[in-house]
Amino acid sequence: MSKFLYGASVQGIQQFIFQTNELKDIVGASELVENICTTLFKQVVGKAWKKESSVIAAAGNVKYIFDDEKLCRQVVRLFPRTVMAAAPGITLSQAVVELEDDFMAAVDALEKQLRIQRNKPKMSLTLGRLGLWRSKHTGLPVIKVKDGECYDASTLAKRNYNKTIALCQKSFGEEVKLDIKKSVPFDVSTLTDKNDWIAVVHADGNGLGKVVQKVGRQMKTFKAFSQELDNITTAAANAAFQEVKPEGGWTGVIPIRPIVLGGDDMTVIIRGDLALRYVTAFMKQFEKYTSEGTMRTILEQTGLQQLTICAGVAFINSSYPFYYGYELAEQLCKEAKDNAKKQNETLPPSCLMFHKVQDSFVMKYAEIKKRELTTASENSLCFGPYYLEKQQAPTGYFTIDELEQLSKMLNAENAEGIKTGIRQWLTLMHEDEAKAQQRLKRLKALNVGQHELIGKLTIGRSIGDNKTAYPAYDVLAFHTIMNQQTKEEKS
Repeated sequence: MSKFLYGASVQGIQQFIFQTNELKDIVGASELVENICTTLFKQVVGKAWKKESSVIAAAGNVKYIFDDEKLCRQVVRLFPRTVMAAAPGITLSQAVVELEDDFMAAVDALEKQLRIQRNKPKMSLTLGRLGLWRSKHTGLPVIKVKDGECYDASTLAKRNYNKTIALCQKSFGEEVKLDIKKSVPFDVSTLTDKNDWIAVVHADGNGLGKVVQKVGRQMKTFKAFSQELDNITTAAANAAFQEVKPEGGWTGVIPIRPIVLGGDDMTVIIRGDLALRYVTAFMKQFEKYTSEGTMRTILEQTGLQQLTICAGVAFINSSYPFYYGYELAEQLCKEAKDNAKKQNETLPPSCLMFHKVQDSFVMKYAEIKKRELTTASENSLCFGPYYLEKQQAPTGYFTIDELEQLSKMLNAENAEGIKTGIRQWLTLMHEDEAKAQQRLKRLKALNVGQHELIGKLTIGRSIGDNKTAYPAYDVLAFHTIMNQQTKEEKS
């Protein structure tokens, strides 16, 4: 009897989730996307759905083995319509290949077909004609007015799901008791504390493509790897939640909102001062869990003992568009990955990049580096990435712990003048580096007992072509996120 490997890939997830800056709509969208590859697909397959036939069902991807051609054809016909009706604005690419003896060859052929399908334009169900009444938030045609508010099809679907907390429960852990009215954030103001800084965090595993090529020859191993990877990512998110949870638990709204969690992907919106602690714990536990149990056994086939992961952290003001925050976080993650590969191409070490957005210009990170992080003499104020573990000398990169320790050193009573002096030095670095060095000499003369701290902030790392990268900008930016007080303390 012939078998068929079916694949579906959800497109436009980020645009769908971050279509507006309303957190309650982002919440509904993320829950809806989580539902597509699980509940909705099961509903379309119907009673014939079998757990053992499901290969992948996470993070916008479905792979399922059909032994009934008629049922497979029915799913191909019905699933896209079901998805687009449930989540207007989302599109779906599908492909099917016949499954013979070589499972990896079938997967490769399926992925090739999916890439072809992704490049074919899909007709949107949300555009509408000219002259229609449109939502002021999304620009899409209004289909319903309720309580004085106008809803387009996409927003209405999200609102129908924004009381669902399945993704929060998955991310925080089943043992965490969630009260939808008291503990789950639906308004961005509930994500902030002493200041208005929040963070969009995006993390992605390293070298998964090469691993899949090695372990995916057998369907059983490929399926076990995919499911175990999803379990590990979830477990790492649970551990990260426990790391930032205050003693005694949260008394009010939990300032963490998971957006994507599945496969080797994690995206979360979180209160600014919790972000680095959260993502560091996530990376540590991801490494730990991949070095144990079933995953360790699977990875031994590839010559690896564990997997690693990189992350991008975009610190933004709570009023800043979430979509651009996500775009920046994704670019920072890629920047971290590219640097990590230079350290070890076989197993890039876990690290993160971060940036604090301080103006209203929307641009690529490469442009941000050129515009904001390059000095008058073409030196750099971009010191990252920051590694989970110390790298082999003479790299000169900081660990995340070293970054945090430097920030804490600036909290000392006698360090207030250091912060002011370093800020002045950074300003002059953009204008005239000779004047900047004069200011630095004066700062050292006035703070004889603080030469170690000043040196750690202003002695850089060589980046080639007689250029240097300095850590001061990053340290002060992170210190501001952690310590700036712009709002009254909550009672």
